[in-house]
Amino acid sequence: MNIHHQDDLFAPSTLAATSATNVATSVEPGVPTLVDYATRVAKTLWPKDHTRKSNLRACRWFQEFNDHAQLTLETIRRKHIYDFVEHLIEDRGQSPNTANKYQAAISRVLNYANEREVVDNPIKLKYAPITSGRPRFFTKAEEEELVQYLRDLDQSWMADMVVLSCATGMRKSEVLAINDPRVELTEDGWLFLPKEVTKEHKDKEVPFNARALAAYNRLMDRAPGVPFRQSITIYSHRTFYRNWAKAQRDVFKGDKTAVFHTCRHTAATRLANDAKINTKLIGDMLGHASQRTTSRYIHAKKSSLRDAVNMI
Repeated sequence: MNIHHQDDLFAPSTLAATSATNVATSVEPGVPTLVDYATRVAKTLWPKDHTRKSNLRACRWFQEFNDHAQLTLETIRRKHIYDFVEHLIEDRGQSPNTANKYQAAISRVLNYANEREVVDNPIKLKYAPITSGRPRFFTKAEEEELVQYLRDLDQSWMADMVVLSCATGMRKSEVLAINDPRVELTEDGWLFLPKEVTKEHKDKEVPFNARALAAYNRLMDRAPGVPFRQSITIYSHRTFYRNWAKAQRDVFKGDKTAVFHTCRHTAATRLANDAKINTKLIGDMLGHASQRTTSRYIHAKKSSLRDAVNMI
């Protein structure tokens, strides 16, 4: 499997040996970028206003990601699109279904440009199959095994990212932002996340329990005896996904649904089933705009259902 990708669905084996032509270069004169061309042909491709707005957003997000602003329709490669899809799921918290839709929007613009002979750059993409049901979550035994596995790989910083997310529901992008000077830990154990680092673009306060605080201190290089090389500052996209792929293979027996965002599902599930917290409070903690969104993260356990029935 290409270690740079979340799973094989977005990283076909043909990408294992990318050529030098896959590297982004400066924008070629006369060749439009994805956003420029999409804006030009948007009404033709998507006559409905709502659909057009959503698909143009997909193109804009693609161009804002990494160094994609330097890409033209001629220099875009599969790798760039698969990296973007991975980013949507892991960093922006989008569902695989939404990620597929955004990928389809980009593909449609590229296909149209090829049909109109604006460029000669045909790209065939694979899409993740969408399964019904609720998102996956980690059992406590799975979390413990995953954390120990990552520590055994000498990737304790990744293990602490897992601990922090499972204990708080923080997104990966929020965990990576903890050393931002605008992020502050209060004396009573709440982490303040300013709107600049949250997906919903709103200030958020996250309560810490003892495990979350300990993981936070290690990631911030504030725990005694913890080497600096295990703090969050050494995060590398490539290193993270290479080692996560190993964990998927060895801990989860190849289960591709066991992604880092599963830690967020895990926190919501435990709050609902173990701590008996209502959906409204869970939604407030996770930063959801509606309870319907929160309900997707809740996984009812048989023991909780039995307890509920016994109370009637």
